[in-house]
Amino acid sequence: MSHPRAVTLLDSFAAAIQPRARVLDIGAGKGLLAQELARQLDARVTLVDVASYNQSALPLTICDSRALAFADDSFDYALLSFVLHHTCDPAAILREALRVARAVIVIENDVRGRVRAALTRAIDSWPALRYGTPPCYIAQPREAWMELFAQFPVETRLLREFSLEWGFFRNFTVMLTKDE
Repeated sequence: MSHPRAVTLLDSFAAAIQPRARVLDIGAGKGLLAQELARQLDARVTLVDVASYNQSALPLTICDSRALAFADDSFDYALLSFVLHHTCDPAAILREALRVARAVIVIENDVRGRVRAALTRAIDSWPALRYGTPPCYIAQPREAWMELFAQFPVETRLLREFSLEWGFFRNFTVMLTKDE
């Protein structure tokens, strides 16, 4: 059975990836997006996270995503779905994702304004209390995320802008492809 949020997230990047791809889902959470990716695109998905609250049938490995136990370019894609704002050092996570995959798909919040930023941090930190995951450290606009991506030797392509939770959360999906 499909989960509506997972379908929406997958729709934001599915056209940009190859079927049967090897995908590392970093910060996989409940695993529902990975499960949908495997179901719709026959992807071979590996799930990793800092805590275990996986609700999918896919196996999950608990690890520190700043030091992944995979060889360089082990995956076609690394997926960072709402992960980077949950770390104090998003560059470290992104660097490691780029090491283990040929391309990285990033889904993040596009947060504008102080009030929206405070509300986003509060709402998005709830899973930290419930599941033992890191809280929301960063609430910033898309342009600030793009500045982070520009620090890496990648081509950055905006795939989609979309909203979740009745339009409160503005989001975007980008594909980061390593420069050859």
